[in-house]
Amino acid sequence: MATRDKIYYTEGLPVPETPDAGVQPAFWKKTDLVGKPLPRVDAYERVSGTAVYPSDILLPNMIYAAILRCPHPHARVKEIDIAEAGKMPGVRAVITGDSTEAKGVNWKYRDMEVPLFDSHCRFEGEVVAAVAADSWYQARDAAQAIKVDYEVLPFVVDYERSLDDSIPRVQEKGNLLSEDTYSRGDVEKGFAEADIVLEQTYHTQCELHTPMELHGCVANWDGDRLTVWESSQGVFAVQSRVAEALNLPLSKVRASGHYMGGGFGSKLETGKYAVLAALLARKTGRPVKLFMTREDTFLAAGNRPPANMRLKAGIRKDGTLTALSFTCLGSGGAY
Repeated sequence: MATRDKIYYTEGLPVPETPDAGVQPAFWKKTDLVGKPLPRVDAYERVSGTAVYPSDILLPNMIYAAILRCPHPHARVKEIDIAEAGKMPGVRAVITGDSTEAKGVNWKYRDMEVPLFDSHCRFEGEVVAAVAADSWYQARDAAQAIKVDYEVLPFVVDYERSLDDSIPRVQEKGNLLSEDTYSRGDVEKGFAEADIVLEQTYHTQCELHTPMELHGCVANWDGDRLTVWESSQGVFAVQSRVAEALNLPLSKVRASGHYMGGGFGSKLETGKYAVLAALLARKTGRPVKLFMTREDTFLAAGNRPPANMRLKAGIRKDGTLTALSFTCLGSGGAY
């Protein structure tokens, strides 16, 4: 899906006066703490290797999980056969959209709510099934043994073309996710008063966060209370998203993320993996560790999306800007 923003700017902003050279020094230059270097409270643990990250957690009787993801950019799941996977060595549980545990469990993207296992796969990497086993390798092998019959659907990757009505829709309401416009002043007048009008198109590429510690968590139930240890920049977001998906009060979900091996904005919220780990842990009665592979993070952990931008500027010969017009079209992915 695409997002489109337009910003128009004209001259007329107030110019701040030059600060008085005799003004008093900033307040932080008079304090004992603010603006002074202080030792990090966690520095020793991090550099010595004694810090316990979520990916380091090892609980008694813990098992491991892997996710089967859709290999197509756009497809619909017609049928899933888990019989062979369920018989493989070490396998403790397999869940799909047909599993009792997944019924009524939804996931929210912005203002859209979809089933946790959505039969309509809108991007390569969408969750199709999850497996828990005694080792991660056993879970991965079992996930790969699941047979899925897909109806492969047409798709487009050019987000300029995606706005054409003839292009297949990613969402039923269309491929334009949002459109915002901001305007101030008489832009056309500003361009008319300019001596020179420059117009250029710019493009930024997709960037992947690639933190050292992968996205993932450990989930464990104690009665009806769930604890999730996650590599996260926002533990309260983990708590609220998991509680919402499982229809639990916040008091029943505890999220912990003392240390984190990098996030760079990609771990501000949790992913479906936390809910999958919780469902598998509840089904097996054992703690479950579910961490994405590096390939998984490239496919399904988010990114800084690419964008096409057109900038038009009106300029007088003395360097004064008379008008600016900016239009940006960015890729919003499947949701």
